[in-house]
Amino acid sequence: MANKERLKSFHFDVGNSTTGPIGFCARVRAKSKEEALKILKSNLPEEHELGGNKEEGIEYLNVYFNEEKVFLKDIDDGEDVDEDEEGEGE
Repeated sequence: MANKERLKSFHFDVGNSTTGPIGFCARVRAKSKEEALKILKSNLPEEHELGGNKEEGIEYLNVYFNEEKVFLKDIDDGEDVDEDEEGEGE
C-alpha cells in the first residue's frame, strides 16, 4: 500500500446562502484537489428542477449551475478516506 495513493474526501462549499441568495455543498472522493474539481465539474448538472408548490403560487423552482465558476479555492476541507471505505461510492 506504500505506493498506492490514498483517496481523500474533499468538501466543496460554493456560494454562500448566509450572505447571498444561494449556495451549494458537495463532497467528492478523489486522490487530489485537482481531480476532485474535475469530477465535480463533470457531474454538475446545468440545471436542476427542485419542483414547485402550485397551491402556494410557485409554478416551478429551478437551480442553475455554472461549472466555470467552481474553483479549487472552493474546497474547504479534505479528509483521508478509511481503507475499508475506499471502494464505497465509486
